[in-house]
Amino acid sequence: MKRFWARDISPRAAAVVVALALIASVVTGREEPAGQTQPVQERGQALPAANEQQLPDLDLDKLNRADRKQKIANLFASKAWMQQPPATATARALNPAPPSPPPAPTAPSLPFRYFGKWVDGDRAVVFLWKNNEGHSVAAGDTLDGIYQIESITDSAVNFIYLPLGSKQTLPLIQPN
Repeated sequence: MKRFWARDISPRAAAVVVALALIASVVTGREEPAGQTQPVQERGQALPAANEQQLPDLDLDKLNRADRKQKIANLFASKAWMQQPPATATARALNPAPPSPPPAPTAPSLPFRYFGKWVDGDRAVVFLWKNNEGHSVAAGDTLDGIYQIESITDSAVNFIYLPLGSKQTLPLIQPN
């Protein structure tokens, strides 16, 4: 047998080409249904009488403006949202208001959680958690160089935030 192609084509590639050719022939065959073709109208010819009946009547008076002297708005004009008199703006520019003082610094919230308490005579030791680290503290101890334990009562641990000297309280509640 004589070869038709100069190259060997795999059966899979040939099947893909044939499938694409079939799909293309089906798609091109569906562009205009058979028997429903419309005549081509040449430039300058009038529409047939059947098509004139399908067109809606247009009221050309609706296209004209009622008032020809009506001013058309400028679409690109700038618009100020807040109108201020020039004198007030000038006075503010010359005498700006003094800036408000910054708020007074405050201590951050306590980073500790209550874990437990141990009492030995008159000395109480409290167990606290901070970032998965346990601390056992008594009155007068300093934590992280920032918090000092002022006192331990039956219901709370009183801290002093050393950078500001402010007092904070951690209530002693049982952990969940």
